[in-house]
Amino acid sequence: MTGMSLMRPAVKQCLLSLQRNGTVPLQKQMQLMGQISVRNGGHEKKMLIQPTRFEWTRFKNDLHFYLMLGLAPMVAFITYANIFIGPAQLADIPEGYEPKEWEYYQGPIKRWFAKYVYETPQKEYERTLHFLHEKREERYWNLLDKKVKSLMSDRLDYRGWYWVDVDKSIKDDEKAFEESNTRIAGSR
Repeated sequence: MTGMSLMRPAVKQCLLSLQRNGTVPLQKQMQLMGQISVRNGGHEKKMLIQPTRFEWTRFKNDLHFYLMLGLAPMVAFITYANIFIGPAQLADIPEGYEPKEWEYYQGPIKRWFAKYVYETPQKEYERTLHFLHEKREERYWNLLDKKVKSLMSDRLDYRGWYWVDVDKSIKDDEKAFEESNTRIAGSR
């Protein structure tokens, strides 16, 4: 751009010089003719410095992209399911057929979710029973622990939840040694 604006007066000067029988006027002569090439560097309109909006624009574009990426196929699928498949109709159950739990839902999308995504009610029931059994067992052992501690404090007992195997012959030898010591001490 700067090169083009610098070339403009030179081109005009060349064109004017060709019109005047090939004489090339100097820059001073161009100024006398009324064509002054002055570059003051701008005008009163100045570029305002603003904080960037790049992150906001990028977030907005990504949000729109991913919403449309997921929303457009979902809307198309829901429309297709509701127009072409439609809600389920009540009918008599054939003899000897046991319906699955997901067949009781009316809409095709709810049936699909009940069949492939959600847990069966029997499985949820069994899981709840297991959870309650675990809690009951934990409560039982906590109460038993409290009872043991209270009995130990009442009877001034100590913790004896372990067993140390001792050879009977060693105990018999200790007992015999103590008896012999008591006989010797008693005879004096």
